[in-house]
Amino acid sequence: PGATNLVSALADALLDSIPMVAITGQVPRRMIGTDAFQETPIVEVTRSITKHNYLVLDVDDIPRIIKEAFFIATSGRPGPVLVDIPKDIQQQLAVPVWDPPVRLPGYVSRLPKPPALHLLQQIIRIVSESSRPVLYVGGGCLHASEELRCFADLTGIPIASTLMGLGVYPLDGHLSLKMLGMHGTV
Repeated sequence: PGATNLVSALADALLDSIPMVAITGQVPRRMIGTDAFQETPIVEVTRSITKHNYLVLDVDDIPRIIKEAFFIATSGRPGPVLVDIPKDIQQQLAVPVWDPPVRLPGYVSRLPKPPALHLLQQIIRIVSESSRPVLYVGGGCLHASEELRCFADLTGIPIASTLMGLGVYPLDGHLSLKMLGMHGTV
């Protein structure tokens, strides 16, 4: 089943905070759960490596589901969403309504809440007492590169990057340790 070829890409997208909407095909609804030829429970397979996934059970739900999928994939911490559409739904004709409102009462963004003041004070104490601190930055800092540069310049703490953090701090910067890992320089 072709949908299983997506598993590594979905896991990478989740770990690297890459927004992605994957649309897969499924056996007809009446055959789900019967071990039909080419049936894979892709919703269950990908549950732990997606922000959310859908099994479309009504053709009229497609516009709402697609809109929600893109909203979830790009909101909070970005990541993958899977939409699985059974073959009998794919073959139905419908006049879509593409502007349904997005209502996700149970949805919680994956962005962490700002830390409490006492935790920030604890971090400052620990960093100031450290003999050789290092900042290890990833893709989560992409929209805070200026703040990172200011912090590094004020503290003099060197910066090592993950692959997804490359470019957050200039590689030729005086505090750059470049990239860690198997293909890195540190």
